[in-house]
Amino acid sequence: MFPHTLIALSAFAFPPAALQVAAPPPPPIPVAAPAPDQSFPAGAEVLAVDGEPLGVLARVEITPGGERILHIRRPDGTTAIAPATVASRGERAIVLEWTRAEFETPPAAPAPEATPPTL
Repeated sequence: MFPHTLIALSAFAFPPAALQVAAPPPPPIPVAAPAPDQSFPAGAEVLAVDGEPLGVLARVEITPGGERILHIRRPDGTTAIAPATVASRGERAIVLEWTRAEFETPPAAPAPEATPPTL
């Protein structure tokens, strides 16, 4: 047989779809860690609404739901948290919309709903 005949016969024996090689999957796209929250810089002083010092911002946590939580290191070394929704950035410090008493007393858990008695 002639070489061109072999090529023609091999085309019938192996259709082009069977000869195609699957391309490797693309590499995964790297996911960057969320950028630190620049509106509330770590190390900034945290004040109560009346100007009383509460501590220093240790870090800002972003929850899976997207809520920002401020972790505040108190002068005694313990850490307290506050939602960023009650904070604003002043000229020299972060100011919470809470008094010292509100900061020291964590919010109460919501009461469970009462179920009506069955007759």
